[in-house]
Amino acid sequence: MKTKKLLSIFVLILLLGFAYITYNTSLEKIRFSDQNYSYLGDLTWYRSLDRGFEVAQQENKPIAVYFWAIWCQYCAGFQANTLGNPEIKSILEKDYVLVAMDLDLDRDVARRYGVSYPPYVLFLDSNDRVLDRVPGAVGPGTFLPIVTQVRDQVRSK
Repeated sequence: MKTKKLLSIFVLILLLGFAYITYNTSLEKIRFSDQNYSYLGDLTWYRSLDRGFEVAQQENKPIAVYFWAIWCQYCAGFQANTLGNPEIKSILEKDYVLVAMDLDLDRDVARRYGVSYPPYVLFLDSNDRVLDRVPGAVGPGTFLPIVTQVRDQVRSK
């Protein structure tokens, strides 16, 4: 009987120790945002829409505004599968100014554009004109033509 109790306690301590180490180590490596940038979908996004407009005007690029939330179960899949798609990722990095808005922190911006749930991508030109909207966690096959069309529309001006 004592052997079973000791073994159970040992296993419990081992599991708790492993859980503690895993939890603390993984949280140190995960970084969603800092003061200036958000790091989502293996991309770097500005946290300020005003800064996004400045850069977009300087570089003559459209703006992709990604509305997300830490609690959004669909955002993680959208970031991995759609934003993480190599072709989409390449276009976004080269041809867009990226801005991420956390719906819990940036409610005023979300209201301004009529966004009420994540994930949601809003495409703007440098003059704050809405070029297109992608509500929800769409797949790469839906997202790629929109990203390409908006980019080409801005380039042709």
